[in-house]
Amino acid sequence: MRDRRLKKGKAGVLLVMTLVMGGCASLHSSGNPAEMVSRRAQARWDALVKGDLKAAYGYLSPGYRRLKPFERWKRGIFGVGIWQDARVDKVACPKADVCDVTVLVTSRLMVPRIGKPMVSTTPVYERWVYEGGDWWYLPGQ
Repeated sequence: MRDRRLKKGKAGVLLVMTLVMGGCASLHSSGNPAEMVSRRAQARWDALVKGDLKAAYGYLSPGYRRLKPFERWKRGIFGVGIWQDARVDKVACPKADVCDVTVLVTSRLMVPRIGKPMVSTTPVYERWVYEGGDWWYLPGQ
């Protein structure tokens, strides 16, 4: 009887380990997380530079979108029209489901009394999380 319970316990542990390992494997099965995040972050910034806020909103994490509807989120976006370019510079993934991204954003501003535009490039830091089978931008992290 004791041997039977021991075998069932071992089988349960094996099943849990298999599911956990399978979940980790599926996280990386469709590519390198850093590469996937880099592509999605670049696509989000391409949409922002073009002024396509609907597309950019689609890259926000599902939980964030549930808390902040599009119209409310849109009111807090400042930079459309002055952003000229954005390029993903670095992606570091300290955990299997978290990546930190640095994007170099170039802006062009008309400065009163100078008469010509001022162009500057600034790093923007983002946190991306893996949820529900895809990578999402999580603002405010």
